[in-house]
Amino acid sequence: MKFLLLPLSLLILTACVGPSPKPEADLAKFGVDSLPDEYSRSASNQFSASEWLGSFKSAELNRLVDRAIETNRTLAQKAAAVRLAEQRVTIAEATLWPSLGLSLSSQRADTGITPTNQFGLSLSAAYEVDLWGKLNTAQKQSQIDLAGQRASYQEVKRTLVRDVVNAGFDVSSATQLLVLLNQRYTNLNESLDVIERGYRSGLNDALDVYLSRNTLELERAGIANQQQVHFESLTRLELLTGDYPAAKLVISAGLQSLPLDPVEAGIPAGLLQRRPDVQQAWLEMLSADAGVAIAHRNRFPALNLSGSLSDSSQALDELLDGGSLAWRVAASLIQPLFQGGRLNALEEQARIRLEQKEKRYLDVVFNALAEVENALNRGQALSARYEAFVRAEKNAGTALELAFDQYQRGLAPYTTVLESQRRAFDAQTTLIQLRNQQLKNRANLLLALGGDY
Repeated sequence: MKFLLLPLSLLILTACVGPSPKPEADLAKFGVDSLPDEYSRSASNQFSASEWLGSFKSAELNRLVDRAIETNRTLAQKAAAVRLAEQRVTIAEATLWPSLGLSLSSQRADTGITPTNQFGLSLSAAYEVDLWGKLNTAQKQSQIDLAGQRASYQEVKRTLVRDVVNAGFDVSSATQLLVLLNQRYTNLNESLDVIERGYRSGLNDALDVYLSRNTLELERAGIANQQQVHFESLTRLELLTGDYPAAKLVISAGLQSLPLDPVEAGIPAGLLQRRPDVQQAWLEMLSADAGVAIAHRNRFPALNLSGSLSDSSQALDELLDGGSLAWRVAASLIQPLFQGGRLNALEEQARIRLEQKEKRYLDVVFNALAEVENALNRGQALSARYEAFVRAEKNAGTALELAFDQYQRGLAPYTTVLESQRRAFDAQTTLIQLRNQQLKNRANLLLALGGDY
């Protein structure tokens, strides 16, 4: 009858536990089924941004991206986090197996007559029976965490590629603006020579000379400021590519003329499978759900089995001869009875963490949708503005030629020339800036859509 007590106790305890908590990872519960059928700014339900970096058709960008992936320290840290998660999986899997230990001891004692030696050899084993699936759930949780770390790594990698591409565009734009400023400075210097000759000939007023000199000095200050902007944008790029402080990167201004092919955004639900950040949030929620199950099962008994096999001898070569071989087998069933509400609080904490992860998942999903919508709308607005400034730049250039011609013939004051110069320069500068914004927004859109680099 005594041998029936342990199995009977286990049967009764199992009946008291009831069914395990069901996973709460139900898409419908989170309102994901309320995703819109299509984006308001995209008429196509096809997705065309699977390899978005290639759409720019730039070997220079490809080279920068490859360099960054190879050397970026932040990405290397995430890779190390993935390796740590792999080791945690191994640790969790190890709990499902028995642990074995082997010990060899030796001692020498002097009893006052003849010194004696005593050698001992012991093999021990311990095993926790996974009665309620707690250890198995912990092992699955570690695998989910590993998948989450891998998704996090992919997100950091994709964001790094986006940042490198945008930094490359910024350097290219800064280079183009610097070229424009230097060219404008040269033109203003030539205009000043004409005005000064006219003044010496009595054709122009001294006011015109001073206004022209003032404009030239302002332009010189603008060049110094743009040189600093160019330097800082290049430094940002070098930090991303791991080249800082070598200061050897050279980015051509030609990046600003890259093509912007139409993008087919696909359907909003496609983001749930394509975007690593959404996948990471989903996996974190699954991990939190597993944590609830583990915290719940920690409140039930733990069955531990142990055994040992040992031998001792006064001579090392006589160990395991069977003369003094001893063995021991034991089982223990530990049931938490009272811990002042600690276990209940731990389970409640796990449920609260799951609730947090659920809300975070919703935030990530709908923020992802908003990113796409904003980028699509911004792309259309930037395109309309760029086309308008192309026409404005052409008109401003023509107006500047007419104003300077009329000034030289005495038909217009020099202030008209200065205003025409300002309008022409503003239009040229805005065109370069808008083109840079278009390129960066395109990279942001393709990343927001979940396209791979």
